[in-house]
Amino acid sequence: MAKIDNKLVIYQKFTELIYYSKNLLIKYPKSEKFDLCCDIKNVLYKNLRNIIFAWKAFDNKEKLKYLRVVDVDLVFLKSLITISYKSKYISQKNYMVWNDKIAEIGKLLGSWIKICQKG
Repeated sequence: MAKIDNKLVIYQKFTELIYYSKNLLIKYPKSEKFDLCCDIKNVLYKNLRNIIFAWKAFDNKEKLKYLRVVDVDLVFLKSLITISYKSKYISQKNYMVWNDKIAEIGKLLGSWIKICQKG
């Protein structure tokens, strides 16, 4: 694979989010390992894949298709994290850091979407 990590900041940030998330998900109760944890992991991996698809797409219409899916899924991921916090599976500090990481990715994503819409 090409050196995607050297060219795409959002890819780097997203992989950092995955590492951070995996470390937190280890601490979830056993009853949530195949439910909430699985949903969070699926959203993360699906969106990493969509970011790569968008990066590899040739035209802006195709890029926008993948970027919009990532945008929607980030909102869904925030919802899952809120459920985790309200269920007391993560601390307030973890909740804040996790949301900050997602917000940063959201800003990068928003910029990328705007660039694609202009071009």
